[in-house]
Amino acid sequence: MKVIVTKSQFQKIVFNLLDALYGPNIRATYNRYIEIYEIFANDGEEIFRVYTKQGRAKGCKLDMFVPHDTSQSINAYIPQAILKKKLFSKTLLLYINEKTGLNIDCIEFWYPTSTEGTEHETKYNFSIKKNKKIKP
Repeated sequence: MKVIVTKSQFQKIVFNLLDALYGPNIRATYNRYIEIYEIFANDGEEIFRVYTKQGRAKGCKLDMFVPHDTSQSINAYIPQAILKKKLFSKTLLLYINEKTGLNIDCIEFWYPTSTEGTEHETKYNFSIKKNKKIKP
């Protein structure tokens, strides 16, 4: 049996998952010494980092990095095949932009992969403006 999920249904699922994992009151704090926004969950744990100067991908104004711990907690609930899709990246950025008021245009994260039995991680970069994967 094949289940078809619409874009709006998918967004609701991801928004509810992120609210359950990190709480509805996510906040962003600007660290002017290292020129990044640190995004914190309700419990004060840093869940995302947004680069404004150094560390950004080419063509990005605000580049959000998803730390390993956050990736692992999201991977526990969402299949890996979905994480590599544009829709997931767009939805995650929409959620963070909505909660923090930032206008983040790129996302970067690592996801686990397996090649011939060898476990490793692969980097994924996506730009909303270009609507495609970008080279780091």
